[in-house]
Amino acid sequence: MNREASDFSPGSRHIGYTVVCFVAVPVYDTEVCLLKKLILYGSKHGCTEKCAYLLRDQLGKVDTVDLCQSPSVDLESYDTIFIGSSVYAGQINKAVARFCTANLTILQKKQIGLFICCGLPDKAIEQLETGFPKKLVQIARAKGYFGYQLDMARLSFFERMLVRVLGKRQNERDIRHAAIKDFAQIFMQAS
Repeated sequence: MNREASDFSPGSRHIGYTVVCFVAVPVYDTEVCLLKKLILYGSKHGCTEKCAYLLRDQLGKVDTVDLCQSPSVDLESYDTIFIGSSVYAGQINKAVARFCTANLTILQKKQIGLFICCGLPDKAIEQLETGFPKKLVQIARAKGYFGYQLDMARLSFFERMLVRVLGKRQNERDIRHAAIKDFAQIFMQAS
């Protein structure tokens, strides 16, 4: 290659060419590296769904699935799974109970958080512990009671009669925002 004298500094002589190499540096997809979280819930009249989304707002980027609408979920790509259920007549949501039983082996390998919504605050944790499979309750990093909501217009005739027998005649709402925030904090500190 011909070079002009102005290409070099005075007194220097051309001795060859330098080969510049480009090194491949791995680039990581931050979406893959972050611990993936999933909220699964079953809601009959909307309170548990509302609480699931309030929890999602606290946690940031989290996938959310209603097990009543989508009873089959691939859990392999998630590290942390939150499972929430409404409680009626002392029983957790049937779709949630079926899902937990069918996927217990996979769920036991994940970080688990369990929460419920029910109208009996004094019995809430007891209902959570008897409603979810024992092995899941034992490994749960957190168990939470997020409150309840009673919307008479959403209840069936039979349900309205039942709540009236219990002495409730009007809409009630007790969503426990502080409990949801505290529950989320347990998992945010470990991330």
